Amino acid sequence: MSYKLLIQRRHNHVSSLNYFFHNSKKYWVKEGQSFLDNRNLSASKRPLKTSPVSRIRKSKPDVDNEMSTETYFMRDVASKVLNCQEVEAKSSQGLTPAELKHVPFPVIPKQASPANHSGPRASSISYFTPYWKLTKPNLTILVTLSSICSYAVSPLSVSVPELCLLTLGTALCSGAANAINMAREPDFDRQMPRTVGRPIVRGLLTSKQAYIFAGIIGTAGTLILHYGVNDTVAALGALNIVLYAWIYTSLKRKTILNTWVGALVGAIPPLMGWASSSSLTDPGAWCLAGLLFAWQFPHFNALSHNIAQQYKNAGYVMTAAEYPKLNARVALRYSIFMFPICFGLCYFNVTDWGFMLDSSVANFWMTLMAFRFWKQQRINHRPNYRPSEAQITAANIQAKKLFWVSVWQLPAVLILAMLHKRGQWEKIFGYFSPHDKESAKKVAIESI
Repeated sequence: MSYKLLIQRRHNHVSSLNYFFHNSKKYWVKEGQSFLDNRNLSASKRPLKTSPVSRIRKSKPDVDNEMSTETYFMRDVASKVLNCQEVEAKSSQGLTPAELKHVPFPVIPKQASPANHSGPRASSISYFTPYWKLTKPNLTILVTLSSICSYAVSPLSVSVPELCLLTLGTALCSGAANAINMAREPDFDRQMPRTVGRPIVRGLLTSKQAYIFAGIIGTAGTLILHYGVNDTVAALGALNIVLYAWIYTSLKRKTILNTWVGALVGAIPPLMGWASSSSLTDPGAWCLAGLLFAWQFPHFNALSHNIAQQYKNAGYVMTAAEYPKLNARVALRYSIFMFPICFGLCYFNVTDWGFMLDSSVANFWMTLMAFRFWKQQRINHRPNYRPSEAQITAANIQAKKLFWVSVWQLPAVLILAMLHKRGQWEKIFGYFSPHDKESAKKVAIESI
C-alpha cells in the first residue's frame, strides 16, 4: 500500500510525503490508537517500546492547541527532507487545491544563512583565500624551493636563520610578481579556460586590490632580503618582480621571445639562493641558474602545446601557436643542454662525479620524451602536408608525457645535487683527512 501511494505521487515530493502520512494512518491505524503509540498492539507485534525521542516529542506543548503529536512528528521529518518554503511548496511544486488539503502545516526550510555554515574562522579563510590565489601558490612554491636548493648546494650554507629569511623573502617577492601579473591581465584571462577561475576574473577582487596587495608583500619581501640576507639578494628579488610583472607580461602579446624572458625569471631564484651565502663569481651559481633556465623550455613548451589555440584566441603570441615545429625543437634542444650543465656542476667542484651518472638518468628520461615529441611534430608539420587526427592526437599525447616527465625531472636533479654536494658525506659521517686528524689531536692535548 505504501509503495502504491508513493508511486501515485512520485512527481511531487511535497505532496507525496504528506499524502503518504495522511493515508497511511487511514489504512493502518486502528480506531483509538495513536500513530506513534504501539501500546494497543498485541505483545507479538510490539517489539519496541516507545523511544525516548518519541516521549520528548509527545511532551512538546501544542501550538494553538491544535497540533497533535503526529503533526509534530511529520513536521520534524519534513523539515529534514525538504528544502523549500511555504510559497515554493504551493507554487513551484505545482500542487492542486485538492492536494493542498493534505498539507497539514507550513514547511519551514533549513535556511542557508552564513551564520549556519560559516563561523569566524570560515569567514577569515574565505576572505584571505583570493589573496592566497593571487600569489599562484604552486609557482611560488617552485620558485622558493629552487632558491632553497641552490642555497643548500652552495659551499658556505651554514646559517638556518638566513635560510628562513631567504625562503620568506623569496616567496613574498614571487607572490608579488604573480599578483601584478593577474592584475594586468583580467581581460585576457577571461578568454582562457585555464585562467578563468582566477580571483579577479571571478570578481572576488579588483585589480586595484591586487596592486595594493602586491605592493605590500613585494616591499616586505625586498626589505626582508635586504636586512636579513644581503643587498645582492634583495636586488635580485626586486629585479625578478620587474622582469615577470612588467617585461614578461607585456611581451606575451607581442613576440615569442617572451618565453626566453620567462626562463630568465626562473633562473634568478637559484642565483638568489647562492648569493645568500657565497659569491656570484663562482661558476657553480651560473650552472644552477642555467639548469633552471634550460628546464623551463621542455616544461612550458609541452604545457603550451595542448592549449596553443587557447593562447591564440586570448591574444597571446606563443611559440606553440605560431611555430609548432619550432616549439618542439626548442624543447628538445634545451633538454639536451641539461647534460653539459650537470657536467659543469661536477667540473667546478659543486658536486662529486657521482652526480654526473645519477643526473644523466633523469636527463635522458626527459630528453627521450622531448625527442619523441619533436619527431611527431616534424612529421605533422612537413611542407604541404596535412596531418590526420591520429597524428595530431599522437603529438598531444607526447606533449603530455614530456610535461609530466619534466615535473618529476627537476626535483630529482636538485635532490641529487644536494645529495652529491662536494664534501657532504664526509661531514655527515665524520671522515677527516689526515691533516684534520692531527689538528684534532693537538686541540685535545692542549685542552688537557
